[in-house]
Amino acid sequence: MPSDPTSRTSRHNHHHNHHQASRSPHRTSHPSHQPRSRSPHAHQSSRHKRKRSPAPLPLRAAPLSKNDYKTYKPLFASYLDIQKQLSVEELDEREVKGRWKSFVGKWNRGELAEGWYDTSMLQKAQQQQQQEQSASSPKLSTLPPKLHRRDVSKDAASPPSESSDSEIGPAPPSQPYNRRAGPAIPSIEDLEYRDDLRNQDRTTFTADIRYARKQERQSQKAALEELVPRADAGTRERQLEKKREITSALNAFREAKSPGAEEIGEGQLMGEDGAEVFKKRRREEERKKNEREIRKEEIMRARMAEREERVQEHRVKEEKTMEMLRAIARERFG
Repeated sequence: MPSDPTSRTSRHNHHHNHHQASRSPHRTSHPSHQPRSRSPHAHQSSRHKRKRSPAPLPLRAAPLSKNDYKTYKPLFASYLDIQKQLSVEELDEREVKGRWKSFVGKWNRGELAEGWYDTSMLQKAQQQQQQEQSASSPKLSTLPPKLHRRDVSKDAASPPSESSDSEIGPAPPSQPYNRRAGPAIPSIEDLEYRDDLRNQDRTTFTADIRYARKQERQSQKAALEELVPRADAGTRERQLEKKREITSALNAFREAKSPGAEEIGEGQLMGEDGAEVFKKRRREEERKKNEREIRKEEIMRARMAEREERVQEHRVKEEKTMEMLRAIARERFG
């Protein structure tokens, strides 16, 4: 019985579709299974969402950056002076940049003490820097003597006014009041300079004596030539004089080159009292010993003076720091 061609075609299509479905089952799309997104923007957005906001700084202070160095330089210098015992002026540029970067990091993380975030602390540091700059600026004493006398005479002749007092003001003392009066103790550099001057004077004196002796010999030779004139050139007498001059020059050169006989004093030849020799040596040894002792005492005094000066500078610096901290405490706590 012949089959229907239409039914045969439908059965063939159905078999072909079922075979493709069995060989690749994953090709069928399901609405619940969608491909993952591997875009980096989605990962970054989720990471930004998890990032925390920076914690607020004490006293609602603003965070710092490397461009705020000029504004906060007085506070930074005060921080180094109090916390690290360092001076900004004595550090090189590279070390200052590194320490400023560390200070900014600690400031922004809130790791500093609460007092450093107070605006009054910055104002006190700025005022202290202005006072130091005004104290180190040249005063009337640095002017030439004539100009200084002229200005002083004008000030004495003119009546005092409020504007002049407010503009100039009293000059700060150049030295602390608790400094000792009287001559200062020489430092080690002063002692070395004095010894160099002494050695230079001794060398100059020896050179002057040698030059005077040389001039004296030349003058004696010139006087001798005036008394005994030279013979005429080309004569037998002149040839003999030249030979004598050459012989005397060679003898003088030989004597200068050879050490010669050692000079012995008259006391050793004729004999002298042994007690006098002993006393003389004793006095020489005492003189040298006294010079060494005096030299040691001078060096010890110079070192003690330098040590006292460093201690005094450290005390003055500590007193300024404590006064600034007391002022901040009075403003904050009354």
